[in-house]
Amino acid sequence: MTGAGTTSSGRRRLGLVGFFGWGNFGDELFLSVHRQFLSEQFEISVLHDLLEKPYYSGQVADAVAAVDAIVIGGGDLIIPWQQSELYWKPEYLERPVFLTGIGVPRWGGYSKDVVDAMRAFVQHPNVRFISTRDAPSQEWIVKHLEPNVAVHTGADMVCALDVPPVERSEERVLGVVTRKRKNEGDDLFWLERLCEKAARLDYRIDHLVLGVGRVGEADEAVHGDLRIPGKKLVRSDDLDELCRAIGRCHGLASMKFHGTVVAAMYGVPSIVLSATDKNRNFMGMIDRPELLSGLGDAHLPDRFSPYMAAIPRHSRTWLRDSATAAMERLRASLLEAVPAPPALARA
Repeated sequence: MTGAGTTSSGRRRLGLVGFFGWGNFGDELFLSVHRQFLSEQFEISVLHDLLEKPYYSGQVADAVAAVDAIVIGGGDLIIPWQQSELYWKPEYLERPVFLTGIGVPRWGGYSKDVVDAMRAFVQHPNVRFISTRDAPSQEWIVKHLEPNVAVHTGADMVCALDVPPVERSEERVLGVVTRKRKNEGDDLFWLERLCEKAARLDYRIDHLVLGVGRVGEADEAVHGDLRIPGKKLVRSDDLDELCRAIGRCHGLASMKFHGTVVAAMYGVPSIVLSATDKNRNFMGMIDRPELLSGLGDAHLPDRFSPYMAAIPRHSRTWLRDSATAAMERLRASLLEAVPAPPALARA
């Protein structure tokens, strides 16, 4: 086992902890954002090497010993009613730990034992940095976990991603994003009515599979549940191509949060089909509550219109600037805690 220290490239080693490798669209984009902002100074790797419990083929302590610092995030990783066996291992606290882009979902309740354990983790002196994806998550962490470091907030980190450019064709396109959910089948009746309305208005329907790897396979397997004649299925294991597929749309209806986030960064209005905490908070940031809906909303077809306003440039600029500032703050904090070795610093 090689210990922590300078790599052959002169960069320090950074271990990432999050929902990485399964192929969920947003989480894989988090990896891209980390690389965009941190790869110049750090050699980046995902700390776990298995996609099933116990998530590590060897000892967790050995994986931790091989890096100089650990970044946990982003996403809804602080869950008040359950504690993941992946994200909050005590071994991580042997290195400086940085929590970034964290969200706190509220829909599942509150467990005192879980919150007490999370409080003990974030109050450890090796937790050097905390940032959240929205103000309600920031407020919850401050109130319930009482960390010893400041809690910063900014827009979701994917808003800082350099998304690939696209050109929209004259043909109008409505993108639709569904997903495979555990132990439940979704009633897509009202979503189908929305798609039928769009088709009558001469929109092409692109059914986007926003996942790669095993998540993409699971989402593709249920695409037939959305019964829309003539729809185009869009499936790729290339994250840039999935982003471009969103950017080519003139409107989106999405069950996935990061479908909506990426759409916003292209200026594409996205009707939210799952009004979770993170979706509500994000739509509040850009003042577009009329786009919040759900699969069971009988008025869902009415929310679609050829005249839906695009996400304005000033909103997109604010989102990008906010997320970029959060990532730059993370980078500065990492460089302060894990300075370059003397020989590199003199170069």
